[in-house]
Amino acid sequence: MKKLINKFTIIAVLILFVASCSDKLHDHKEIYTCPMHPQIEMDHPGECPICGMTLVKKETSLKPETQNDPNLKSKDEGLEISNDKQQILNLDTVFVERGDITKNLNFSGQVAYNPEIFSTANEYKSISIDNEWSNELKRGVRLKFTKLGLSEKQIAYTISKNEKLFLTGRSGNTALLIFQVYENDLQFIKIGKFIEITNQVETKSPLKAKIVAIGNLIDQETRTLSVWAELSDPAFFFKPQMYVQGIFEITKPNVLRIPKEAILPTGKSDVVYAKTGDNQFAPKKVHLGFQSSEWVEVLHGLEENEEIVSKASFLLDSETKLKLGDTQNDQHNH
Repeated sequence: MKKLINKFTIIAVLILFVASCSDKLHDHKEIYTCPMHPQIEMDHPGECPICGMTLVKKETSLKPETQNDPNLKSKDEGLEISNDKQQILNLDTVFVERGDITKNLNFSGQVAYNPEIFSTANEYKSISIDNEWSNELKRGVRLKFTKLGLSEKQIAYTISKNEKLFLTGRSGNTALLIFQVYENDLQFIKIGKFIEITNQVETKSPLKAKIVAIGNLIDQETRTLSVWAELSDPAFFFKPQMYVQGIFEITKPNVLRIPKEAILPTGKSDVVYAKTGDNQFAPKKVHLGFQSSEWVEVLHGLEENEEIVSKASFLLDSETKLKLGDTQNDQHNH
């Protein structure tokens, strides 16, 4: 009788074990994704709706109960890519370094022509008597300048020139150019700096206009502010309201920088891939600063001489998501 009970007990345990394993197997849901667009996920085979590539099965990320298994690699170790795979992905690395970052700002503007400023300047200069009453009148006229958006520098400049400047666009052989500069670029603009003019003009040397005054009023629609610059123009080429274009070069010296191609924007943050060992790569979140078309300043997240992936970051990210799942990138984004 006891033997019979033991047999039933063993059979019951086996049934429960098989049922438990069956539940775990059913909990696993196969996911298919695109190697080039890992954000595409489907529960069945098919083609990527973006590029038409055949979807591949996404490998299951490690379960919590298997992470302590010494025979299994933890996600924290990053992604291992063989040398052959690196060549296929065109994966290359560079070292984080210090250096200068230079970029050009493109400005648009016109040769000066403003009848309102002309009239106000003419009114100010017509007050010739120097007494308390006339000083009061001048203060009133200066207020008109301010309402027109002129800064103190621009008011002083206007008063020092012939009032016809804002009708003719010039004072002698010098043309006055008025550029509209976006408010985000104003931090780089300084009086005395030069704007290189890119208009098609036959000259022996590049045309450079010197910044003489910066405005005081942001245009609500364009979010720009006026910047005045003088340009030597003895040939009288530039006429009132003529359209002008210029380039303003700015440089930020000796900053921690990386190639712009090394950055992968994820939507929530910017990520680069650091080399953590032989054929080992891991994503790192970085905070960026000054940027050009080639280089980007790193404020936080990387150290000098750290080795990172310089190209094919998007392919590497796709490979990471396919092999490790999305959890690792999510951890780096928060």
